Amino acid sequence: MEKNLESIIPLLNKNLKIIQRADYFNFSIDSLLISEFINISKNTKKILDLGTGNAAIPLFLSKKTSASIYGIEIQKVSYDLASRNVNINDLNEQIYLIYDDMKNYLSHFRYGSFDIVVSNPPFFKFTGNETLLNNLDQLTIARHEIAITLEEVVKIAFDLLKDRGYFYLVHRADRLGDILNVLRNYNLEAKNIRFCYTTAKKNAKIVLIEAIKNGKSGLNILPPLVINKDNGEYTEEVLKMFK
Repeated sequence: MEKNLESIIPLLNKNLKIIQRADYFNFSIDSLLISEFINISKNTKKILDLGTGNAAIPLFLSKKTSASIYGIEIQKVSYDLASRNVNINDLNEQIYLIYDDMKNYLSHFRYGSFDIVVSNPPFFKFTGNETLLNNLDQLTIARHEIAITLEEVVKIAFDLLKDRGYFYLVHRADRLGDILNVLRNYNLEAKNIRFCYTTAKKNAKIVLIEAIKNGKSGLNILPPLVINKDNGEYTEEVLKMFK
């Protein structure tokens, strides 16, 4: 019955495939946006995805770099899907996955060992109102700060990044104030921010953030990214990301 919930689909036009389950959190355009936003140099050797889900971000990044990419995932089904996704794309020698709570990061990694840390974390604070949670526990964990908070994600990123290493985050635009406060509290200086709009006539929904560990102050607000035209079709900039 669980197999009936699965589908194998092409991962856009990236010459990749991805296995997903209907009852678990599937990759969304957020994963593509943050992957395209990440600046990878020839000196980038190790990348970590915190809360990797079914490994969409590592799969996207494998098309941009030959660096080693690690992902850690707390949910067993998502981890198993991620492992199978790595296998079916023959990326076992580049992408390495760990099944564990990311809070146990020091059981797997050394302080200051990554050039880049990226996360597409749960977006919503849990205020105690359980009526706002999803009916499925696995979706609640993916979308709400139940198993991990924003501050905990940021601390883990700081601890695992090399000095002057880069932290990339995709999050809700309406939480930008919280995000910037937490980043600065952990000496992760935001350097580039890009707001993403569902359409040009709506408020920004998503924000992409690049921060540097122990970086100097100085923030760039990049040109906006509009995802959809008024007719619902993707904009040319987003369609280029699909290729």
